[in-house]
This record gives sequence, C-alpha cells and structure tokens, in this order.
Amino acid sequence: MQALNIQETAILVFALSSQEECRRKKTLNSPALFNALSEYSLEMVSKTGLPYFHYTEKEQTGDTFGERFSNAIQAIFKKGFKRVITIGNDTPQLKTSHIVEAATLLEKNRLVIGPSSDGGFYLMGLHKENFDKEIFENLPWQTSELRLSIKKALPFKSSDIIQLDRLFDIDTDRDLKLLSKFTNQLTRFIRRIILKLIDPHSTIYSIELPFKEEFKYRIHQNKGSPELFSVYR
Repeated sequence: MQALNIQETAILVFALSSQEECRRKKTLNSPALFNALSEYSLEMVSKTGLPYFHYTEKEQTGDTFGERFSNAIQAIFKKGFKRVITIGNDTPQLKTSHIVEAATLLEKNRLVIGPSSDGGFYLMGLHKENFDKEIFENLPWQTSELRLSIKKALPFKSSDIIQLDRLFDIDTDRDLKLLSKFTNQLTRFIRRIILKLIDPHSTIYSIELPFKEEFKYRIHQNKGSPELFSVYR
C-alpha cells in the first residue's frame, strides 16, 4: 500500500449518531443496523492511518444540511489540512481500500467522487483551494441531482474529476432490498441484520462479554435454542 501524506489529508466522517439516525430514518427503525453501520464506518476509516474527525449532530452547526456540511469541511481545513475526504456512515459496501484510493488519487487530481446509486455520493475528496463555502452551501443536498450539480458548479474539466466505484447507501427499506443482492460485499454481521430486516421473523440479542467480544444470537420464534448469529471483536 502506498504511504499516504498524513500531514496534509484528513478524513471527515460527517454522520449523525446511531440514535439520531434511527430517529430520523423511521422507516428503517433498527438501532442494531445504525450501530453496526456507524462502528463499521469508523473502523474502515481508522485502518487508513489518516487523521479523522467524526462530526455528529453535537459538532455540526448550521440551519440546513448544506450549511452544516460546509461548516464541517471548513473546520477541517482550518485545522491546517490541505485535503479533506468526506464520508458518511450509511454505505456498508465502503472499504478501507476505497478511502485509501481516494487519498492517493487526490494528491494528483482536483476532485474525487465516490458515486452512490441515488445520484449523490458516499465519498468526496477535495482540496482546500477548490472549496467555495457559498457554492457548497447552496448545492441541492439530499436530492438525486447532487452529483451532477457539483460537477456543473465547480470550475473543473471532466479530466479533473475522478470517480470511484458506484456503491449503494442506506436511506430507506427499499435500499435494504437492493443491497441484499450484493451480500457478498458486506460483513457477515451487517449482512445478517439486513436480511433480518427484510425477513423480520427473527430477533437479535446482544450480550457484551469480557475482552469486548460481542456474541449475536438469532432467536427463531418457538424453535428452541438460539442459533449462533455472529462473533466479532
């Protein structure tokens, strides 16, 4: 793996806490899913070796999504970093390799986008000199027009913008069904939570044990002893 310049590039995890995600995305109604996604995203980020900052609803400031996101990016640049890679916590296909690839590409390109299937993006990497706070605040955030609008709003040539693999993010129960077709790209734990949400005939129980190991059990209604669900550290 190519060494990354940790003095100049930082990662912004712009994501609500799992409790707040669950409150806002009521159609999913799964604390287990949001906890798993949040922990997984932070684990993928920490493995890059790059400095990172998690901005939840407690750190975010502003009235609109655009203001909150732009303020968070600006705050990272004010810490002295020249490049920022932003991600959320709702893309279970995201791997450390995607983030490392973005950091590497960003050293030679002006903008790196990880497109999501809904017209937005799960990752964006940009340079400080290319960040215009006013433009970013007024983009059509949380719409299917976002990715195209970014390309139009920023004064870049198409050759200046690099796209990573297209991935799915999770906003609705429909997204769960789409992701269920790509279960080989998910961790075993997240995969089983998603399949459980699609087929809600089982319940997950968590038991926290010493050494921070967590055993997950699937209890089938009226079917006797629990089946081992998953084990991870």
